Amino acid sequence: MSILFHFTKLVDPMIHRIEEAERKRLREQDPRAAEGDPPVYRCRVCGLEGPERSYCPACLADTMELLAPPAAAR
Repeated sequence: MSILFHFTKLVDPMIHRIEEAERKRLREQDPRAAEGDPPVYRCRVCGLEGPERSYCPACLADTMELLAPPAAAR
């Protein structure tokens, strides 16, 4: 902990409570829920869809393209 943590606790308890509530919310948040849906890629040659970013496992070529942007980027 830094010395500023204790300083804000003494000088401005309201800001300290707000910051502590935000830290608690971030600690308790499910990390997978914040990520959203994983991006989906489709092969330009065979049409196989999957999470692989570059190489299609069926074609064994660099033919994957982004089908839909992830929900977090919208």
